[in-house]
Amino acid sequence: MAKVVIYTAPGFKASSWHSAFSEPTIYTYPDAATNALQAGGVVLIHSARIDWQTLVKQLSASQLIIVISQQLNITELQLALTLGGKGYIDAGSSSVNFVQAVNTVNSGALWIPATLLNQLNQFLSKVIPSQQSWQSFESRLSKREYEVASLARQGLSNKNIAENLFITERTVKQHLTATFAKLGIKDRLQLIMLL
Repeated sequence: MAKVVIYTAPGFKASSWHSAFSEPTIYTYPDAATNALQAGGVVLIHSARIDWQTLVKQLSASQLIIVISQQLNITELQLALTLGGKGYIDAGSSSVNFVQAVNTVNSGALWIPATLLNQLNQFLSKVIPSQQSWQSFESRLSKREYEVASLARQGLSNKNIAENLFITERTVKQHLTATFAKLGIKDRLQLIMLL
């Protein structure tokens, strides 16, 4: 796993950060030591810091940035991505989610919480003109891949998709991986954008 550095605000430290990353480097505001960072690392920046936007903008040229939020919202997500962030995660997320977010961003994809994917889908469908219907992709996917992908496009988590279709989360991941390969995309955001 990539070396993880976390910039947080006073009073904001989650036990899941320590269990997710073995000995992460943590800087608490006003500490913002950035000159010691090695290029290509993953940096988590807490949006409760007064300087979070400046840090994201400054570090995104050489680092993969994930913004940590106390209260997820689409406006902050859009700002984080506009400033150069590659991920956005709830501060209360589990250690498993933090590891998944870092691995996803490190592999070149975006990390956006499932709770915001549906809102984002609605936003994108308004601003991006539809060139083809989602149904036009059905012939390229197996029946189950299409079902899984359709639920993922609605913003459901892997766990919720598994429960709806009575399959395991592992099977959901396998279907999504196959779908991404067949459609030539990397992640759920690109899946949503296939409107």
